[in-house]
Amino acid sequence: TINVENGGAASRLFANDRPDIAKLCLQNDLHLLKAKVRHLGTDINYVVLENLFNALKDHVKFIFDTEIDTIEKGEDEFVLTGKDFSVCADQVIVSTGRSGSKWMEKICDSLHIPTESSRIDIGVRVEVPYDIFSDMTDALYESKIVYRTRRYQDKVRTFCMNPHGVVVSENTNGIITVNGHSYEDPARYTDNTNFALLVSNHFTEPFHQSNQYGESIARLSNMLGGGVIVQRFGDLIRGQRSTQERIAKGFVTPTLQATPGDLSLVIPKRQLDDIIEMIEALDRVCPGMASDDTLLYGIEVKFYNMQVAVDEDLETCVKGLYVIGDCSGVTHSLSHASASGVYAARRIVEKL
Repeated sequence: TINVENGGAASRLFANDRPDIAKLCLQNDLHLLKAKVRHLGTDINYVVLENLFNALKDHVKFIFDTEIDTIEKGEDEFVLTGKDFSVCADQVIVSTGRSGSKWMEKICDSLHIPTESSRIDIGVRVEVPYDIFSDMTDALYESKIVYRTRRYQDKVRTFCMNPHGVVVSENTNGIITVNGHSYEDPARYTDNTNFALLVSNHFTEPFHQSNQYGESIARLSNMLGGGVIVQRFGDLIRGQRSTQERIAKGFVTPTLQATPGDLSLVIPKRQLDDIIEMIEALDRVCPGMASDDTLLYGIEVKFYNMQVAVDEDLETCVKGLYVIGDCSGVTHSLSHASASGVYAARRIVEKL
């Protein structure tokens, strides 16, 4: 509602109301999750954020480009300190996103807040001609599909589907990974659709360094490709490195300038087998998915913050300190992170 009232009113709400598509997926061992999706687009998100800022700037003091190093709990208030900066507050909401995972871990250690870390998602971003997925995306926009592989019984899922979108690189703490965007403005449409295929990895005792595991794989990709690596699916299956010439001759024009390479030298065999099996399963629902020219960009990693121990109000054991968004390990998306902020704020207002 807040997004709609601040510039997103014209955006379309997509609802999963196509039982025929869900049935087709089930017939091919694919599970289509039921979800409503409102597509704002990267361009409209900027408009919404600008309108929110303008509505709040006369009521809220914003301080930008200021790092907070420590959060300490005094008798009656918190003290937040950084270089040449200090502020006190009786209520604190922390929302640093995934990029602040290491800092959040340090804060939790200093305040003795229990945490748990055991999950990371590793995969690739797939780019295909728009028409391959048009039956699904025209009806659902984002198709959230889960598949359990036959070989390893691992879960693989589609994530962040971008019809007519572009593939982009992103920098997280100096590590270059891949992501995707789409836009509301038809003038910015491309002829492709991109989405992530992610393999969920859940680690057990005694291993607690899931993010470091993902970082190591991402750094290996950066080492071999100087950034993001792109490979044709046909080349991957045949065990050969993609070249600029073979990609240029293909029917899929890449929307990101990446280094042609061999993802089998980067992604562990188990996860790579899972991804290949998922692509072949999707090909039975959307023929052409497993085309030789389908592009795979690597790697895509979803770093999950360690799960911070919070109660139903998103408050930690340190009373007055709330942790929201993806840095809490509770939410895993932009919309959920935004909603968690509204929820925590309302709980604070009720208590005050």
